[in-house]
Amino acid sequence: MTTAALQQGRSIWLADAGRVLHAHRWLIGYTLAYALCGLALARLAGLPDHISLSLYSGASLGLLLGYLGAFLLVYPVYVMLWLRPARLIETILADFRARFLTPERLLGALVALLVLPLFVSVFSGIKALIPVLHPFAWDEAFAVWDRVLHGGIDPWRLLQPVFGTPWATTAVNFFYHLWLFVVYGVLFWQAFSARDPRLRMQFLLSFVVTWSLLGSLLALLLSSGGPVYYGRLTGLADPYLPLMDYLKAASEVAPVWALDVQDMLWRKYAEGESGFGAGISAMPSMHVSATVLFALLAWRVHRWLGYLFTAFALAILIGSVHLAWHYAIDGYLSVVLTVLIWRLCGWWTARDSAFRKA
Repeated sequence: MTTAALQQGRSIWLADAGRVLHAHRWLIGYTLAYALCGLALARLAGLPDHISLSLYSGASLGLLLGYLGAFLLVYPVYVMLWLRPARLIETILADFRARFLTPERLLGALVALLVLPLFVSVFSGIKALIPVLHPFAWDEAFAVWDRVLHGGIDPWRLLQPVFGTPWATTAVNFFYHLWLFVVYGVLFWQAFSARDPRLRMQFLLSFVVTWSLLGSLLALLLSSGGPVYYGRLTGLADPYLPLMDYLKAASEVAPVWALDVQDMLWRKYAEGESGFGAGISAMPSMHVSATVLFALLAWRVHRWLGYLFTAFALAILIGSVHLAWHYAIDGYLSVVLTVLIWRLCGWWTARDSAFRKA
């Protein structure tokens, strides 16, 4: 390759880098501001070590490599069985050069993959600080509101006729645990996506805004632990004890993994631990918020994908109540606020100079 060609290639990469940084400036700025707020909160609580800026970097890298490996295995099979080109290897290599290895796509993915693990790490630290900054105070009120809203009946009881068997509970729990892998899968998908840059940025901004405003600010203001911890947190008669007894009995027949996670979270809370997976917070439900956000994105991509993610969001909403993680109103509020934030971020990106031609 000649010197002129190298200089031209470098110029192309530098120009693309400038455009990518301009397009991601709000995402980067918002995340850095959020990180500074998290560090300030930790110092205010006298627990500066509770915030780690790289807590989820290793896990994110491991999952990324796993998803990339799966893509490299599946994509050739797709090309071979669906497209059926005359020259398989040449077609795949040409496709990678033209679509997947372009400077703008790779640089955009790099920015997202640097920003998102930082954001999630700070979020986890703030979540662990919630009971320190504002001890759980809303569980009794939320339980009452839940009951009133559902005709004087606890919502979990309304689900029992359908899901109150051990294997049904295991199925619900499977989807609830699958949530984490879906979250990272969608994040990696959108990190590398180049199909619709404005839609991609609407999603990424919506993700950080929902998790910061709902999962941090609102969770701090409406500090609650959830039905599973109701008796231990309030000291009152526990209306969720029959549900917990059912889940424990069901686990003797079919696995209910939520019980082990709930015990782990309580131990970390009681011992004041932070770190990977720590933190208790019920209102609002970020499990529901995230899946609603995925459904909103999916409907913009393809109808069948919209149906799939809407069904997944419904399964998560059901699981959040049936597995005693959340009051039903935690999920309801998450749905409403997530839709509002999605529309707000859509309005914002539509007026962003970086996407007016996108």
